[in-house]
Amino acid sequence: MIFMAMDSLRIGSGYDIHKFLEIMLFENTAKKLYLGGVLIEGHIGVAAHSDGDVVLHSLTDALLGALSLPDIGVLYPDNLKSTKEISSIEIIKYAYGLVKEKGYRLVNADITIITQTPKISAYKEQMINSVSSVLNVDMSRINIKGKTKEGLDSVGKQKAIEAFSVCLISSE
Repeated sequence: MIFMAMDSLRIGSGYDIHKFLEIMLFENTAKKLYLGGVLIEGHIGVAAHSDGDVVLHSLTDALLGALSLPDIGVLYPDNLKSTKEISSIEIIKYAYGLVKEKGYRLVNADITIITQTPKISAYKEQMINSVSSVLNVDMSRINIKGKTKEGLDSVGKQKAIEAFSVCLISSE
């Protein structure tokens, strides 16, 4: 009996990293930075096939991983012209749709963003609101926190940004 109850809960983890762009992509315009579906004004974007939202990418992989579904790279390979510059909101909506089709829903998600800049605290509430809205869950089910690398490695040297996500899903 205990095993049946445990089968109704699944845990997934996800990770993503993207390099910050150092040059302008187009004349007088730069790729924009999105985190958790929120545009971070005045910050250079990242090198990515999609919009490069590390928060939504890591959470997408966590949701997919909880049910042993193909990861984001399989569902959205970086060699398809049709998905070039795709919004990560579309990606996570599709992934969460797969989770719901399997009869599961998000219990909670815990997301850690590692970056020297931007400071996550300034955008935390907006990101939580965005993610909860996209997944149609209460804001209390989403946690986001920011960490730094204290000057260590590419993230600490402001050359990249990364995110880790863990989620718990439950059968409905």
